[in-house]
Amino acid sequence: MELDHVVLAARTKVDAEQALSRAGLGIARGRTIPGLGLSNLVVPLRHGQLLEIHYPNGEAPAPGAPPLLEFDKEALAAHPSQPLVPMAWLVAVEDERRLRKLATTHEMSVIEAPAEGPGFPPYTLAGFGQNFDRRFLPCLIHWPEGPPVLSAAHRRQPVGITGIDVAGPAGVIEGWCGGKPNGLHTVPGTAGPLRVEIGFVDGAPLKLGLAE
Repeated sequence: MELDHVVLAARTKVDAEQALSRAGLGIARGRTIPGLGLSNLVVPLRHGQLLEIHYPNGEAPAPGAPPLLEFDKEALAAHPSQPLVPMAWLVAVEDERRLRKLATTHEMSVIEAPAEGPGFPPYTLAGFGQNFDRRFLPCLIHWPEGPPVLSAAHRRQPVGITGIDVAGPAGVIEGWCGGKPNGLHTVPGTAGPLRVEIGFVDGAPLKLGLAE
């Protein structure tokens, strides 16, 4: 069971670009996320894994929109010295039937999301919304047409997400996922994802997020 991607918050697009540049990571694409007051940058790693960086774009969220902008602002205010703060994590489920069974068992919603432009195919997402008050839980994601096929001009070649530290109860997380995701390390608390580790072909891995 593999990590699919991690969502991090940044204060501005420039802050995000600078943090990624320092890490040696390139950006494949970005877009305005409709109705949320947020835009994103997407960093492809390997084996379909991604980092997704959210930042406020100055637009007001649509009425009734998920409060992701509010969550991001709160997290960034709580950690003023950190340029990137992990906000959410997603676990890949290869079998859509298994994803739907887990969602039914745990009374979680399932969303069918359309393609988001070239290289970013449609996906099925479980748990979005209900996990807002339990942010230690990942969303489960299935890519019926295969994961995104994106490339970026990295200065260091990443091998993917090699670990994630999450403040949350291990048993509850593993029960929702149907097993322990590879690379998951849980610590006491319920705050959710704290930091993500990126491995590289050459050199030491890099951790993005909150200081240990």
